[in-house]
Amino acid sequence: MRELAVSARNVRKRFGPTVSLDGLDLAVPAGAVFGFLGPNGAGKTTTLRTLLGLVRPDSGEISVLGIDPAAQPQEIRRKVGVLLEGDGLYDRLSAWRNLDYHARIHHLSSEERGRRIQDGLERMRLWDRRDEMVVTWSRGMRQRLAIARALLHRPRLLLLDEPFSGLDPEAAVELRGQIASLASEQGITVFLTTHDLAHVERVCTEVAVLIAGRVVAAGSPASLAQRSGNLELEATGVGLTDEILERLRSEQLVLGFDRQKDVVRIRCTQEHRTSIGPELVRRGVLLESLSLREGSLEDAFLSLIRDGGAK
Repeated sequence: MRELAVSARNVRKRFGPTVSLDGLDLAVPAGAVFGFLGPNGAGKTTTLRTLLGLVRPDSGEISVLGIDPAAQPQEIRRKVGVLLEGDGLYDRLSAWRNLDYHARIHHLSSEERGRRIQDGLERMRLWDRRDEMVVTWSRGMRQRLAIARALLHRPRLLLLDEPFSGLDPEAAVELRGQIASLASEQGITVFLTTHDLAHVERVCTEVAVLIAGRVVAAGSPASLAQRSGNLELEATGVGLTDEILERLRSEQLVLGFDRQKDVVRIRCTQEHRTSIGPELVRRGVLLESLSLREGSLEDAFLSLIRDGGAK
């Protein structure tokens, strides 16, 4: 049985009349890149704050690196690296001085501070910019520096809240590679929340979907993608108009479609996948190609939200 970095059993938390966590169950394997997904208001932020010992649950059991956060919040914060909303950097300090300030908070010696700061800046590809004030930096560079800061005290678990938010595609891909390397090369467990499912599919080894304070699905991104039961067809041809596709959607033969230059991606159920081609031909489309793709994590996620997790 794999060692768990984070586990939660039947955790409940209410704020007045609002139920934030409603029987939360989690199992995050050590060394995983774990994606925690859910719509706004699902309880993701409350979960993170509970794991850090900032919020005490009303009932249930939580273990983070073998520690009860409610009983030992200071110990948790010594063992966990965190990047929550906003990077928390000091704009008028250089990259080096930002890290040096936080290294002092962790009571690192002068020699150890220098070694770890250099290691973090090099790992995040920021060494050549170490003397620059971060007020001039891009969002992607600031995110990487904030992660270097979160790793200064050598945590075994890294909590990241929306790390890809506001990043351009190139910066997001670079950050994704950095996150993957933390797990594969250093054995750090990464627990991240994000709305960007494309990054989840590429970097996460495990995912869980939270709806209304409870986990409604968990597993690998591939296993969750399969559970949607939906498929995607890629079609090209003459006469493949939006008007025809909209008619198929109104007749519930098609769930939706997207056009990318000459290729149309048509979402459908297993039940109707063999009907789409003949229907298009019957309506005058000269099909050139029609190929099948499996359902995506996005399909599964949206299906779970529509069904309220009852799947």
